[in-house]
Amino acid sequence: MTQHNDLTAEALRRGAPPGRGYAVARSISQIFHPVTLSVASIFIVGILGVRPLPLSRGLGWATLCTMIQVLPPTIFFTIRLRQGAYTDDDVSVRSQRNELYLFGMFTVLVGIALLIFLDAPTPFVAMLASAALLNGTSWFINLFWKISIHAAGIGSCATIATLYSKPFGLVLWLCALSLGWARLRTRNHTLMQVVAGLALSCACVFGSFFAFGLL
Repeated sequence: MTQHNDLTAEALRRGAPPGRGYAVARSISQIFHPVTLSVASIFIVGILGVRPLPLSRGLGWATLCTMIQVLPPTIFFTIRLRQGAYTDDDVSVRSQRNELYLFGMFTVLVGIALLIFLDAPTPFVAMLASAALLNGTSWFINLFWKISIHAAGIGSCATIATLYSKPFGLVLWLCALSLGWARLRTRNHTLMQVVAGLALSCACVFGSFFAFGLL
């Protein structure tokens, strides 16, 4: 009952109609969280993108990539959220997102340098390069307009999956549609913000993988 009341209050605060639809949309947003999608993208590359290397090596590189690319920003976000730096866990206030973009850019650039130094498989470097391109572009856009990071996250994941397995990619693009609906239903984003996140992430992945000679 308490959770229901909390969701009702949250929906009303966002200007969204409360009810079961809102609860479902919130659940979809939590399942397809940007952090989860980042990890999924990394392991898709580790499993499908580094053949003919043994699976164990691909998983090893994926684990390392997760530690240097996903873990630090997640810790940073958690600490800042607990400090009250953000109004909510979606960081709905656009200006509050700037420090996350900047910290993320620092992390991904360090990650790229480390992977190159360690002679990591090219798909991992290309993936982090696409993340840097997406992060930098999204930060610039965020200076005057809010783009959907949830949509960008699943757009990147679905695009990477499509490069290696079209059926798997199709499944993820269908998931992207459901997530897009969820972000609209909760009033976190407008349709254009969701579409922009999907389109930009797709362009960044294709552009980066093409630049590294993987397409």
